[in-house]
Amino acid sequence: MPCGRPRRVWSGETAAAAVAIRDIAMTSKSRRRQTGTLARRTVLAGAAAALGLSTGTAGLAGTAMRDRPADPDPAHWARQVSEERLRETVRALSAFRTRWSESPDFPKVEDWVENAFLAAGAPRSAVMRQPFALPSGPVLHNILCGNPRDDAGVVLLGAHYDSISEQPRTLAPGANDNASGMAVLLEAVRILGGQPFGRAMVFAAFAGEEQGYIGSTACAKAAALQQWPIVLMVNLDMLGFDPKHPEDPVFIEYDQGNATPSNDDAARRAAMLAAGVAAGITTLPIEHTDIWNSDYMPFEETGYPCIGFYDGGAEPPLYHTSRDLARTMNFPRLTEVARLVVATLAAVAAAG
Repeated sequence: MPCGRPRRVWSGETAAAAVAIRDIAMTSKSRRRQTGTLARRTVLAGAAAALGLSTGTAGLAGTAMRDRPADPDPAHWARQVSEERLRETVRALSAFRTRWSESPDFPKVEDWVENAFLAAGAPRSAVMRQPFALPSGPVLHNILCGNPRDDAGVVLLGAHYDSISEQPRTLAPGANDNASGMAVLLEAVRILGGQPFGRAMVFAAFAGEEQGYIGSTACAKAAALQQWPIVLMVNLDMLGFDPKHPEDPVFIEYDQGNATPSNDDAARRAAMLAAGVAAGITTLPIEHTDIWNSDYMPFEETGYPCIGFYDGGAEPPLYHTSRDLARTMNFPRLTEVARLVVATLAAVAAAG
């Protein structure tokens, strides 16, 4: 996540899926914010329908179900998340001395990501490289998995795999920012890839995020030009921060205005669905906030509904430093977030 404007945190809304959110005021060293805190409740059956995700409303239009639909129970998919696999991915990515996009060794990182998709079970024919150029000249690649033109509609899950630090040329391990997001993305590929949901899933690993989401901007432009039928873009950026207090929240971000206000309602409904899933299958404290300063921004500007998951860790002393190491992360908490992400994706994809 590149440095940028302060996060705007907004009050939450009450979801139809038996999710209660109360308004509270919070103050931090870097910003004052108003938030909504999720009260843990059991998720009602049919939460997706209650939130309008299968009614054909703007941005999340209904599509015909595939033959032999996948299990619609989000908990079924959440139970398959492996903490050990998450650890292995974070350790492997942060073992690169740097994943700085302008490093001459960055092609080795691209190769690792492509091979990781294959190791997660993606067929080679489904994995592709999407080239784009940095302003400084090097040509890098987003690594995509899945069919982004599936006429059933597409749920796009994205995470950036590059890193940065105070010495990016020589040491930028980027464990939490953003090997954690990549670990969850690859776990979603393993669990959900190829499943016969009502909507297709496409997985995108972006480069160039720390230079101003250059890779995701190229991807969003291609999506608009080729008219990818994206019903929701879900962004993963920093998910394994170890907070000082267990009650510190994980943020479910959703679009609230920004460049294209017409996609706000679909984003809000998806975020409320995610909050309901969190209440039903995790013990995570949840707050809602606006999207900001990460790879969903180019997709929002293009008109696609966007939500994201974020751990609140974009603060000193570890953020964007060479001390962002795997040993500083909270892996049980990352595992809970991964369960939430996988279950939310399954719920949205099954709502087609």
